Amino acid sequence: MRIIHIKIIPCFIFCLGFITDDLIRVEEKGEQKKYMGVCKLPGEDTKHRRIDIIVAPYSEYPCALVHFTGSGHFNRSMRALAKKKGMSLSEHALRTGVVRRGQEKIHEGTPLPVHCEKDIFDHLGLEYRESHERDY
Repeated sequence: MRIIHIKIIPCFIFCLGFITDDLIRVEEKGEQKKYMGVCKLPGEDTKHRRIDIIVAPYSEYPCALVHFTGSGHFNRSMRALAKKKGMSLSEHALRTGVVRRGQEKIHEGTPLPVHCEKDIFDHLGLEYRESHERDY
């Protein structure tokens, strides 16, 4: 039997008093892929914060990492550049050979091999930026 850690982790940290509220749980094919909730750090004057827990297959990890560590503007810029180059970038994959008719994708393209975040930047012809440099 396979243990689905994404179901255990929110329950565990909820019991510790870290998570105060559930917002949403996203499932695909009966497996939870995303959890969003509200948490509060210990202390009297701490604010509530939103927390997202994401489960990504190992093969999608570099794309998920780029997606979830970049600012919204940075992510849109990366996706726009990929689109301009006939590619498609999502939290799941960087694909090449994407065929579009207007805004509609006619052909999804072929996933490019990416083993780390830098591979994505290299495929797009960009200088690599660390996650803390992706705010602009």
